[in-house]
Amino acid sequence: MKASNEIQPTLSQVQNKNGASYNPDKFVDDLEGLQNEIPQGETEFQFEREKEPAEAQLEDVFEPPRRTHWVMTTFLMISYLVGVGVLSLPSAFVSLGWVPGVLLLTGIVFITTVTGLYMWKLHMKYPHIRSYGAMYYHFFGRAGQIIGGTLTYLMFFGIMTADFLTAALSWKSLFQGHHVCVTVWFVIPFVVALVVGQLRSLHGISWVAFVGALCIFLPIVMTCSRVPELSKGAHAYTTIAGDSFVNGVIAMTDIVFAFAGHLIFYEFMAEMKEVRDFPKALIVSQLVGFVFCMFTAAFVYVYLGNTSILQSPVTLSLPHDTLRDAINVILIIHVTAPSVMGGNVLTRAVQRWLQCWGRRKFEDNSLPQRVSFFFWSLLVYGAGFLVACAIPFFNELIGLLAALVGSSNSFGMPAIMYLIQFRKSTSWWNWILALSCIAIGYSLLGIGSYAGVYTIIQAVGDHGTPFSCDRVI
Repeated sequence: MKASNEIQPTLSQVQNKNGASYNPDKFVDDLEGLQNEIPQGETEFQFEREKEPAEAQLEDVFEPPRRTHWVMTTFLMISYLVGVGVLSLPSAFVSLGWVPGVLLLTGIVFITTVTGLYMWKLHMKYPHIRSYGAMYYHFFGRAGQIIGGTLTYLMFFGIMTADFLTAALSWKSLFQGHHVCVTVWFVIPFVVALVVGQLRSLHGISWVAFVGALCIFLPIVMTCSRVPELSKGAHAYTTIAGDSFVNGVIAMTDIVFAFAGHLIFYEFMAEMKEVRDFPKALIVSQLVGFVFCMFTAAFVYVYLGNTSILQSPVTLSLPHDTLRDAINVILIIHVTAPSVMGGNVLTRAVQRWLQCWGRRKFEDNSLPQRVSFFFWSLLVYGAGFLVACAIPFFNELIGLLAALVGSSNSFGMPAIMYLIQFRKSTSWWNWILALSCIAIGYSLLGIGSYAGVYTIIQAVGDHGTPFSCDRVI
């Protein structure tokens, strides 16, 4: 291992399938003069050069190598973005009405696609940067890294813990009528995530994400198949616009943060075999998510809109029968994928920060290294389990965190970083588009924070006490 001042942080010089090769000198130039020195806070990892031959590949030996095909990246993105939140969108349409609901959902998908492309262009410019925290450091220094990185990893933790809550709710619904302590339903997703979480890369988790993606589409189809039957005699009706500002704002946040998954995009790109294919994965995943979200929201809203039958999520509207039990089982399988993805990113970050007895080379599969990774993953998933049990209104709390972090990382900050980097070369219309993303992102931050605080105030005292067997989830 060479000293840090003797190592250059560049991409591996490898041949791709078309015969083209990455030019390390090009990426060294992109570091703005840091030819022989690693900006440690920026990269947060080290590089090692193989001794012979002279043109051997230069790669980060402490992080997962670039192996993932863009198709599998698509499933990773679908599984992380299109979660159980899609089943709450019909209730959002009730609060918003037809016109605001359709326009908002369409506009959010367009904007998140644009900001995702901004992030891709930044990663192509600085391929050695593998996380949002490192990108914050590059543009805003140590203070930016501390604030932005901390909030980003808190969001990872919040989403992982919210998935534990969703799984616990599904287990409770599955065994409704049986008196089982609620804490038991949190133990099961914690143990499952810990076991599956021993896959140490997002590439390894991609097949779990493939199953997870199927397990969100199936409940949508199964639920919608029962909706026309439920609507008989319900006297459902739709409206052009909602009639309550507060309920409309809360519903808007449900739609906004259904597509606010950009915090993990840099980790996805960092493991792709061909980073240039990321736009394919982004556009396909956004289109698939848009189609399923719009279909679910519109279809259920037409049949059950403004009736007491419609609940959030819509699966709670179904009677307790075999179909509902099957949907709960499938949802339990689905939430395993996003919880493990967030847990994987967190585990590697915590291990990088806190392991004082030496760094782990990623390809080292020895027993001590596996035990070490298990220890850190136990710490991460165990913390999620304890927080899920200790904060009865955590589901509402994650809504506030999503407003503070999701709107910035998914809408505003990618556009800000893009303009800082490409301000001299971008076109005037792209300036207008980027500035619009910034304005919308931070407007959503303010509005979403208001909705988050309001829902927390309403929820305090309604869920029971921490670690209570009779707690409401």
